[in-house]
Amino acid sequence: MRTLERIPVYPIKSLDGINLNSVAITQGGSLRFDREFALRDESGKFINGKKYSQIHFIRSVFHLNEMIVEISIERESYEKFFHLEKEKTEIEKFFSDFFTTKISFHQNKQSGFPDDLQASGPTLVGTESLQEISKWFPDISVEELYVRFRPNLLLKTASAFEEDKLFGEKGIEKKFQLGIVTFAGINPCARCVVPPKNPLSGEAIPFFQKHFSEMREKTLPGWSPLSQFDHYYRFCVNTKIPVTEAGKILSVGDAISFEAEQY
Repeated sequence: MRTLERIPVYPIKSLDGINLNSVAITQGGSLRFDREFALRDESGKFINGKKYSQIHFIRSVFHLNEMIVEISIERESYEKFFHLEKEKTEIEKFFSDFFTTKISFHQNKQSGFPDDLQASGPTLVGTESLQEISKWFPDISVEELYVRFRPNLLLKTASAFEEDKLFGEKGIEKKFQLGIVTFAGINPCARCVVPPKNPLSGEAIPFFQKHFSEMREKTLPGWSPLSQFDHYYRFCVNTKIPVTEAGKILSVGDAISFEAEQY
């Protein structure tokens, strides 16, 4: 049976995630708490691992019932608790000091801060796909790959890359059901410079993108729509959630239908 195995959300964009047993869909079509908060630099750009490699040294533990985040720094004794909604000034000061530039802290309960505004729903991937990719990179565990790619929904599927069935040819959305929630599959996610980097150290594997692309092309299943692969450094499925689904709940163990419809 194909089911939802794990629901990680990342309350502060680009920081560590937390696994939930269930989660509500927001009015904006995101998962509650996911990327609800974000850090921006003076130019208004998001703080992430693409530009600020030192972000890999920050550890965050979330206590969402209390809206508390516990921040620590690798190899340092620093540890601090912040209330996510009541201590904005303190959070901005900490991160401004850490990055040695002025940082602002933002919240969006409606839709969070997605990377792709055209496919603003959660990203999803199958466990079997991560297991296949771990064969391409024997020194990287399945769990570490999971952290490197940062999907929102981890599925138990029948075979590697079966989640590619959830998006159609380029420009066509596909409707599918996960539990009681209706999704639209948009495209395979174009990856950035973050997955090649070790999540804890920021150290990059120089050949990661090239080798990944070569192996993705070589192992691409027959059901993967070729028009979506202008290049093969694509992995995980970008989605949208219609406004009709706001307030519905996703839970670990929910079944997924791969009988997707184009519309």
